[in-house]
Amino acid sequence: MAENGERSPVTAVQYDPQADILTFVFTEVPQPAVAEEAADEIWVRYDPQTHKVITVDVLNFSARVHEAFGPTLT
Repeated sequence: MAENGERSPVTAVQYDPQADILTFVFTEVPQPAVAEEAADEIWVRYDPQTHKVITVDVLNFSARVHEAFGPTLT
């Protein structure tokens, strides 16, 4: 995130069912970025110069939803 506390709006949310990854995209145009694991299986890609977040990836998304909400949520 930018150092001044400025927040970027989510421009897209993408789900890859084969990889089971939910991605939040914060830029209109893909760009190079540095990736760091921010939490267990949560990856943040950001611009190292501006510190603006480019994407956030949630790995094993369906298992997380199942654990949090149970098997009835579809």
